[in-house]
Amino acid sequence: MAAAAVAVLAACGEGDDSPSVSSDATTQTPVSAGPSTPAVAAATVLSVTVRNGSVVEGASRQRATFGQPVTVRVTSDVADEVHVHGYDKTVPVAAGRTAEVTFVANIPGVFEVEFEKSHKVLFSLEVR
Repeated sequence: MAAAAVAVLAACGEGDDSPSVSSDATTQTPVSAGPSTPAVAAATVLSVTVRNGSVVEGASRQRATFGQPVTVRVTSDVADEVHVHGYDKTVPVAAGRTAEVTFVANIPGVFEVEFEKSHKVLFSLEVR
């Protein structure tokens, strides 16, 4: 009888470690059942284009999904340093070039993405 109770309790514990997905999730990463490397979600790319020091392409607020990789891509005709506040990520961008910084959006909230030297806000990053 005791062995049957232990077997029932052990069976009840199965599945507790399975990941849950919130109802507002838009993408799901497949989980690997074997020893192979699990699939990694593709990064959400948030892009802006800067001309003469002003944003000419790109939304003023861009969204990312909490827990997912994000790439901030800035194309600029002026040299500066891109700074993602809250995540404290920086990357230099040369005049006439494109710079990217990729990270996991693991801090919820709204953060400025700006040119560090000129203090020009490029867009707000909303992580939810």
